[in-house]
Amino acid sequence: RSTTNNNTTLLSSVYRNIPTTFNNQQQIRCAGTSVLGAAIAVVAVGGCAQGIGQLFAALVVGIARNPSMKEDLFTYTLIGMGFLEFLAILVILIAGVLLYSE
Repeated sequence: RSTTNNNTTLLSSVYRNIPTTFNNQQQIRCAGTSVLGAAIAVVAVGGCAQGIGQLFAALVVGIARNPSMKEDLFTYTLIGMGFLEFLAILVILIAGVLLYSE
């Protein structure tokens, strides 16, 4: 009898010390969904990188066709790259919001 009481006391003390982050099963499912949503959002950063690559490829082709417009084409390329970088930063921020949302 004393062994059963000791085991019960030991188990209750172990269960009391376990931190419970999630209250129920629904919140656990939502946590996985937020990670998945953030991962899907981060895929768009690859699209931004591809866009920057195509932008500079078009710059090279444009300079090869008309070398006298080199400064103007480079200015337009930098403006386009700024927009793409803004989009990449925005995607990373949205992914962070999705990751830490409840």
